[in-house]
Order: sequence, then C-alpha cells, then structure tokens
Amino acid sequence: MKAEKRLTGHVSLLASFVWSKSIDDADTVIPGFYDSIGAQDENNLGLERALSSFNSARRISGGYVIGLPAVRALGPVLRNWQLTGTVTLQDGLPMNIFYYAFDPANTGLPNRPNIVPGVPLTLPRSQRTTNEFFNTAAFTAPAPYTFGDAGRNIVNGPGNNVFDMALHRRFAIRERGSLEFRAEAFNIFNHPNWGVPGTYADFGAPYFGGILGVGDPRRLQFAIRYDF
Repeated sequence: MKAEKRLTGHVSLLASFVWSKSIDDADTVIPGFYDSIGAQDENNLGLERALSSFNSARRISGGYVIGLPAVRALGPVLRNWQLTGTVTLQDGLPMNIFYYAFDPANTGLPNRPNIVPGVPLTLPRSQRTTNEFFNTAAFTAPAPYTFGDAGRNIVNGPGNNVFDMALHRRFAIRERGSLEFRAEAFNIFNHPNWGVPGTYADFGAPYFGGILGVGDPRRLQFAIRYDF
C-alpha cells in the first residue's frame, strides 16, 4: 500500500506499507555459512520448508517535506526553511538455530536441536535483553544419532526503527550562485537497533541468544555548500 500527498500547503508526504510472506527450503543454491548452511537431512528436504531468511513480514517506510512558516522578526534569515525526514519501521528477519560443531546425528552436516515441549520460543518484549533475546531454554540436544526436531528459521530477530531528519535552507547569492545550509540527524531519537542474536546452540550463554552487535547511534552532520 502506498499513500502520497503532493506538495500543497508547504507539505509533501510519501508513505508505504508492505505486508509479505516468503517461503522456501534453502537460502542459496550452494550451501555456505550461517543462513545458507544447507539441509539438516538431505534425504528429507521437506523439513527445510520455512520462512525465507530475508522475509520481513511488515515494513513501514515514509518520507516528508515540510516548509516551515516564516518568522518576520529576522527578515529573510528565517524564511524558506524546510524540514525533511525519513522513517523506517520493520519486523525482524527469521533466524536458523543450529549447532556450529556439535553433530549428534553423526552426518557431518549442520544439526538443529530439539524443541522442549510446552516452552515458548520467544520471550515477552519486557524480558528480552542483550544477553537473551529469545528463549534459549526452549532448545535441548537431541539423542545420539538422531536429528533435532527444531524447524528452520523458527525464531525472528530484532526489528528496526530508524528516524532521520534534516533542516535545510538555500540562500540565493546574486544571479548565478546559491549557498545551502544543511543540518542532518541520523537515528535522531538514538534508538538502539539491536543486531542479530547468536544462533549457535552449542556456544552457550551469552553467545547463544545474545545480541552480538548494534546499529549506528545518533549522528549529527552539518554542511554548507556553495553552488555556482
């Protein structure tokens, strides 16, 4: 869905909402590492059918341009300023829980753990921390020479909330020149966008289920440009 308001009354808006679902049984043609590790049981590829690793179920993105009202007190200095910005809100991506080195099935292929019956995979939002984003107690080691019953990509990672904003003004200098001033703020609310949690079940806390990185903090940037 897309909504658009063209520039009228000093305001222009553009927003979109995507609600999607992508399903596959592999991330790449050739098995590799992390998301593309390949099948647990190559004789039963139906067990790999799951959400795609790039599947973000919901995404809202938007942009705006607002012409600020003039302030007569200081004449032309406070006229013709514009406030612009972008907003991105999206769900987290699916993650594949598996063992990095532990091979209970003795196949030489990546193995997944068992799911503990009755234990939820996710934690309530209030209980999610950087040390445990999802419920690591929901997974346990399978018996020797057996495959784990955990499916592929059954846990979602953290979402992203990004707000960028800019204030700018162009000053005309004679006929052929202009001076532009820009003040830009990226992630203006300094929201911590957590990275992907650790998915190797044999690493243990805090690497299994713990947040291993974070996005950029708030950044401020000021620029003056002369065009001629």
